[in-house]
Amino acid sequence: MKTGNKIVWVYTWLIMGLVVFVVVLFYILTARSINKVYESYLAERAIATAEKYWERDELDDASYDLVQKRYDQALPIAKELILNADSIIKARKSLSRYLSDEDINELYSKHIVHFEGKEHQYGVAIYYPDNEGNFIVLIRSNNQYGADIIARMGWLLLAAFGLTAVLVYGVGKLYAGRLVNQIDEAYQNEKSFISNASHELNNPLTAIQGECEITLLRERTPAEYASALERIKSESQRMIILMKHLLFLSRGDKEIINSAIEPIHLQDFFQTLVTDPVRFKKEGPEVIVEANPHLLGIAIQNIINNAYKYSKGKEVEIRTKGYNVYIEDQGIGISSDDIKRIFQPFYRGKNARGFEGQGIGLTLSVRILKSFGARVKINSELNKGTQVHICFQPSSISTQRSK
Repeated sequence: MKTGNKIVWVYTWLIMGLVVFVVVLFYILTARSINKVYESYLAERAIATAEKYWERDELDDASYDLVQKRYDQALPIAKELILNADSIIKARKSLSRYLSDEDINELYSKHIVHFEGKEHQYGVAIYYPDNEGNFIVLIRSNNQYGADIIARMGWLLLAAFGLTAVLVYGVGKLYAGRLVNQIDEAYQNEKSFISNASHELNNPLTAIQGECEITLLRERTPAEYASALERIKSESQRMIILMKHLLFLSRGDKEIINSAIEPIHLQDFFQTLVTDPVRFKKEGPEVIVEANPHLLGIAIQNIINNAYKYSKGKEVEIRTKGYNVYIEDQGIGISSDDIKRIFQPFYRGKNARGFEGQGIGLTLSVRILKSFGARVKINSELNKGTQVHICFQPSSISTQRSK
C-alpha cells in the first residue's frame, strides 16, 4: 500500500473514532434528556392527581377549576394508582410490584421516586400528606413517542456517521493522499536519481582507473600511450558532459527562464539545426517564441539525436506548423509501459539497452522546453517509430503583432 493511502486510512480511523465518541455521547445525553423531560411530565401528573382528589375541600371553586384544568392537561395517557400510605403493609405490597425496598423507604421519607419498567414504561410515585391522611400517588405511562424520537435520532446519527466516513475518506484521498503520494513519488524519484547518477559517474571513473592501471603494468610504445590517453580523454569528456547535465537539472526553472531570453524565429531556428539525413518541412506562417537560443538548441538537438540514433539510419523528419513542431522517426519505438516513465532521469526503455546513452538527454530537453512554456507529448509504437510533438507558447512580440 502506498504511503499516501496508509496515511489516509489512519487519518480516517482517527477522525471517525472521534466522531463515534461524539455521536455516542450526543445520543446518550439526548436520550437521557428526553426521558428526564418525560419524567417531569409524570411528576406534574402525579401532583395534579393528588391535588384533584384531596384539595377540593380546601379550595374555592375558581382555584379548584384551575387544579382540574391542570389535571386534564397533564399527560392524559397515564395509569393511576392511589394508595393509603398509612396502611403500610398493604401499600408496600402494592408498591413492591414497581419499586424496590430502598425506593419505598425513600418514598416514605416524603420524596418523589422515579422508576422504569419494560418496553419504555416510565413511572413516578409521590408521598402526599393531607389533612385527611397520608397518601401515595403512583403514575405509569408508556413513553412511545420519546422512544420513536430516540430511534429516529439513532438512525439519523448512523446515516450521518456513514456519510461523514465517506466524506472524510474522500477528502483525505483527494488532498492528503494525493499530496503525500506526490511527495513519496518525488522522494523515490530522488533516490533513484541519486543512485543512477552515482552509477553513471562511477562508470567513466572506473574505466579511467582501469585504463591507467593496465597502462602502468608495463612499458608501452608511444602509440599505445596515445591510445590509452584517448580512451581516458573520451571517458573524461563523457563524465564532464554528464556532470554538466546533472548541474543543469539541479537549477530552478526561474534560473533557466532568466538566462538570456530573446525572441526566436521558430522556423528559421529549426532550419539551422537540421543537417542530412534529417529532412525539414515547414508549414504555416513564420512565428516567434521567447527562449534562450543556446539552451533551446541543446534541447532540440538531444531529441533529434535520439530520433536519428534509434532509427538505425532510417529517415527522420522535422515538421513545423505554426507553434507546433513534430519530430518523427521510423525507429524501434517505445512501449506503452516505458512511455509512462520515459521522462524520468536515467530511465531507458527495455528495447533501448543496446544503444549508447545514459537516459538523461530527453529529461534535460523536456526540462528546458517546459521552462520556456512549451508542452511536450510523445506518441510511439513499437518497431514503427516515434513522434515527439512540441507545442510552443506565442511570444509577447507575436501577440502584439496579431493585435
